[in-house]
Amino acid sequence: MPVTAPLSGITVIEAANYVAAPAAGALMADLGATVYKIEPPGGEVMRGVVPTGGPGNMPFNFLFELENRGKKSVTIALDAPGGPSLLLRLLEKADVFLTNFMAPRLEKFGLTPEAVLAANPRLIYVSVSGYGITGPDAARPGFDFSAFWTRSGIMSLVGHPGAPPVLSRIAQGDHTTGINALAATLAALRLRDLTGEGQVVEISLQQTGAYTIATDLSRTLVDGTQPKVMDRTAPDNPLFNTYPTRDGNWILLVHMTPDPYWPKLCAALGLTSMADDPDCATMAARRTNGRALAAAIEAAFLQDDLANWAKKLDAHGLIWAPRTELPDVVADPALRSRDAFQPFDTPGGRFETVGAPFVIRDADVRVRGMASEAGADTAEALAAAGLSEDEVARLAEQGVFG
Repeated sequence: MPVTAPLSGITVIEAANYVAAPAAGALMADLGATVYKIEPPGGEVMRGVVPTGGPGNMPFNFLFELENRGKKSVTIALDAPGGPSLLLRLLEKADVFLTNFMAPRLEKFGLTPEAVLAANPRLIYVSVSGYGITGPDAARPGFDFSAFWTRSGIMSLVGHPGAPPVLSRIAQGDHTTGINALAATLAALRLRDLTGEGQVVEISLQQTGAYTIATDLSRTLVDGTQPKVMDRTAPDNPLFNTYPTRDGNWILLVHMTPDPYWPKLCAALGLTSMADDPDCATMAARRTNGRALAAAIEAAFLQDDLANWAKKLDAHGLIWAPRTELPDVVADPALRSRDAFQPFDTPGGRFETVGAPFVIRDADVRVRGMASEAGADTAEALAAAGLSEDEVARLAEQGVFG
């Protein structure tokens, strides 16, 4: 049985910059879609972002490549006469339109869902924005730090009690939103199979963020309260907490279910006398005595190094994880066994990037190479859309290609 790319034969037109929407487009390319990235002449803004923070000079722009691997590039000056109408010509033969333009820009260029679906009624129109292209904040710009992390409520739940707010890591919300956009696009394509009609998909960073804390929000919807920030020195559940080890590492214990986790932990930590102590033998008792119990567990962990604790905790079948730094993540055998990091060739040599966050057995899902240079595939896309040489020459005279 031949191995097939799940989105083979699907054409995606992506008019988007920065991260969230392009991340969705990169995953579609990994799945085998032909993705034409629409850029202004000279390329989108992320081509000019110079990666920093590593030793020496970076051999290539890994930030741009992560979000745009496997895509073809088409340069169109949408501000030039004929630019928006050319993009509409490309969309007439596409399956998916992926964009992060906000509502005012969609109106300006005549790229609203209504206008685009009028040109191609079978198109899947996918909008990725901070707050949606409908509603009171349709014209408000938003990045993952503001829309996903802050406006969704996530930032109010993390950090330490009384401490200043904590920022998320770069593009954490963008990539979560990109996965959301991919899932909704696949559902819309399936719906098109059933109905023959195109669909409009709206994805917002804020709504995606809200879904990631749906457990907390579900309670707030019922009782109207704000969950408290977790205090590791006085936790509600000392068995779901972080503890330092003698050699400066940290361990996260994860115990969310009833006993017998507690007796096993006592045995691993050498606290056997506490296994049947009424002040900590039940979850209710541990909640009441959280501060004292957390201090006792911390004192025990500080008596040995991480490597030894790993053996003891595993020997008792406990659920835990070490704080892991990124060089260790890159070498993690579990991730390596799933091809989480995939190689591709660059002018500076062969490097790896982070692949799609899922495995589909017996399917061709992989990183398919670097992003094209800006404008490298313009002629191919125009020919596929059926433009004649005369039409292309006229558009060139109008400055549509820069």
